[in-house]
Amino acid sequence: MKKIFFAVLLLLLLSTDVFAYTYDKFLNQAVEYLLKEDYDFAVQECNKFIDTANPHVKAEALHLKGTCLLESGQYAQAREIFKEARPFAKGDLRTEIFLGIADTYFMQKRYADAISIYEQLLNKDIKKNDYLAVIYYKIGKSYQRDSKWTKSDQYFRQLEEQFPQSLEAELVKNSSVEGNYFTVQVGCFANKQNADKLYDDLKDKGYEAFLSSFESLGQKFYRVRVGKFVSYVAAEYTENELRNKESLPTHIFP
Repeated sequence: MKKIFFAVLLLLLLSTDVFAYTYDKFLNQAVEYLLKEDYDFAVQECNKFIDTANPHVKAEALHLKGTCLLESGQYAQAREIFKEARPFAKGDLRTEIFLGIADTYFMQKRYADAISIYEQLLNKDIKKNDYLAVIYYKIGKSYQRDSKWTKSDQYFRQLEEQFPQSLEAELVKNSSVEGNYFTVQVGCFANKQNADKLYDDLKDKGYEAFLSSFESLGQKFYRVRVGKFVSYVAAEYTENELRNKESLPTHIFP
């Protein structure tokens, strides 16, 4: 599940999108290691420039180092590095550093802290077209994870109304469920017989499995999902069981 979330982070500028910001050429090697997920080597490269007299390069090196720590699951350490970078950063980099700090809280399930920072960014002088869709999405996801569906829907509606063609709006659309609950998806099939087989197997083992269907590009698909949970934590518990005990690929929706 964390791998999926971090893939989304990279796509949505969740503090880690090295394509959203052009780093100094001295950090090219660190960027390459980051893209390859060689975080230890990337951190070593960043450390070479953290003590530089150039405040801009220092801020970039700290931001990349914080990003590596964030993606390797060292959330508290990443937050401290992002905070260390703040006094030296300006413009877009400063915005992305604040996003990185908020993301560390999100990953630690400290949703109120994450929301506080995301919402502060809405009042800052940021490039709205570059970041507003991302921030709406993040706030919506934070409220959603905290089971505050009304607030979540509020920000998702703003996102879809103002940025209907954005990747963020597409993610909201593709991850939606019919109701205010979390569910664990364990399979998606074009062949209904395959979906039925997995569904029957899970039901026989005592899981509260159900089927749902959707169409994409003229093709009908069948999802196999398990449970309708009030809290994200409850969905995670079942997800872990399905992944570890049943060896199934899992993803929590929405």
